[in-house]
Amino acid sequence: MGKIRAAIFTSPMGHDVVRITNQVAAWMEDTGLFEVQQAGWFKGAPRSVDDFMADEEAVANTDLFFLNCPDDPFTTAHSRLQLENAVRSGAGFLGFHGIQPSCRNWPEIEKMVGLLWRETATHGDYDWFDVEPAMSEHPIMQGIKPFRTKEELYCGLTNVHNVPLEILASAHSPKERLSRHGHPGTGNEEPVLTLGSYGKGITVNFLLGHVWPFYTGHGLLENTMLSLKPPEVRSMLIRSCIWAARGFTL
Repeated sequence: MGKIRAAIFTSPMGHDVVRITNQVAAWMEDTGLFEVQQAGWFKGAPRSVDDFMADEEAVANTDLFFLNCPDDPFTTAHSRLQLENAVRSGAGFLGFHGIQPSCRNWPEIEKMVGLLWRETATHGDYDWFDVEPAMSEHPIMQGIKPFRTKEELYCGLTNVHNVPLEILASAHSPKERLSRHGHPGTGNEEPVLTLGSYGKGITVNFLLGHVWPFYTGHGLLENTMLSLKPPEVRSMLIRSCIWAARGFTL
């Protein structure tokens, strides 16, 4: 079996998406398992998402669509239909941190993402919390122990279309922890990694990975790559990509 052909789509949505994409692409390529292409709205992009999706051969040869972007770059009905058909036919889909609030006018991509930022959603400040495996027996999570990370924890997300989901990892949101806006935590275990499906395709919602381009007062070091530093984050993300594309991991 050849390399996994991954397409990473990147466009501005507040987060430092280009820096994140470059790091993730390097991780993928370092494994020797991936062949990575990039598209989107960013300086130096080889082509736009619409141009990529208009290339029938490129779409047909893509095993994994990795969205580090909102749904905005899919500006044509054809682009959207191409993604729907590709994933429905068996290509993998991974939505990265930040996509969850962005998909509101495209029901099919909402189904792929699964948990979405809607009226009940909130998050605390960029801060330390513990990630706990919820399905330690799953191949993506095997050997992953509870770990501490500095992150932005999304809380109260909504499964708008009630799609079946598996929660692979979660983190506790303590009620006593207030955000700088005075919002308390939920007191619940909030998902940070989920699996679903769309037709024959495996879908992943990867909720970790907050990196901002500059310091906002939302939390010290949020403009660094600290959220991607834990080796467990790298392992979970790479395994999620393999699982979405192949249905197994290494």
